[in-house]
Amino acid sequence: MKISFAQFSPLHGDTAATTALVATKSREAAASGSRLIAWPECFLTGGSFDDRTSLVAAAVDIERGDLEPILAAARDTGIHIIVGFYQRRGDQALNTAALIGPQGIIGLHHKMHLPFMIGDRFVDIPEIDGPSVFDTEIGRVGVAICYEIRFPEVARTLALEGADIIVLPAAWPEAARILPDLFSRVRAAENFVYFLSSNRNDMDDGMQFMGSSHVIGPDGTEIINAGMEDGIFTVDLDLEKARVKSIIRDPGVYEVHPWRDRRPQDYGVCTMAAVV
Repeated sequence: MKISFAQFSPLHGDTAATTALVATKSREAAASGSRLIAWPECFLTGGSFDDRTSLVAAAVDIERGDLEPILAAARDTGIHIIVGFYQRRGDQALNTAALIGPQGIIGLHHKMHLPFMIGDRFVDIPEIDGPSVFDTEIGRVGVAICYEIRFPEVARTLALEGADIIVLPAAWPEAARILPDLFSRVRAAENFVYFLSSNRNDMDDGMQFMGSSHVIGPDGTEIINAGMEDGIFTVDLDLEKARVKSIIRDPGVYEVHPWRDRRPQDYGVCTMAAVV
């Protein structure tokens, strides 16, 4: 199965034009045979805001129909699209990644771990109903956003809920190089899942994003890395490999079963007072 990620600069300050860009490039990916394409964090709206008022003014309103060009692209071509944006929902402002399929919006992930930087300083911590794992025609897709890679519980929970692939829209600056260089490989390998991250590669309000969008295999091997190039990057994956949770070198002699050998009953955190 072919899947893609996009590494481009958004059209700063023009959400409608950026939305049209996502729709057009997603159609191109579908025409090449891709079943899924992922875009960076807050790509539609941009991520740099100095106050909540300006963020809300630029935010996507799904009920107003702001995503219609992207919905039409998925509906017309059959591709699945994951794209990030700041969202206005009632009186809330949320950092959101939408998973859109041929039938419409399959699911929304709202970023629940919010670093004190860029527009995340001004958005709300969402109420979470459960892990953002969604059934699709191509498999079970787990979604997290950017900073959430630093929390192993996030990826582990998505994997425990059956995600075959975790997609993480990101806006990683150069200072966060450890994340694509190390964390992505670990999250993939420790959970035996494919891991896809789509990152920005441009400059925004003095912050240089590093690119390095990539796909990691369930064994922690990097399959593709876009460096700083613009474009749509496509790989062919076998999601069945993400459903094997053991390493068997020599049956009956050398077997490692990290999934089966978990002991969640022993992972509780105790306070010193409770221990005494």
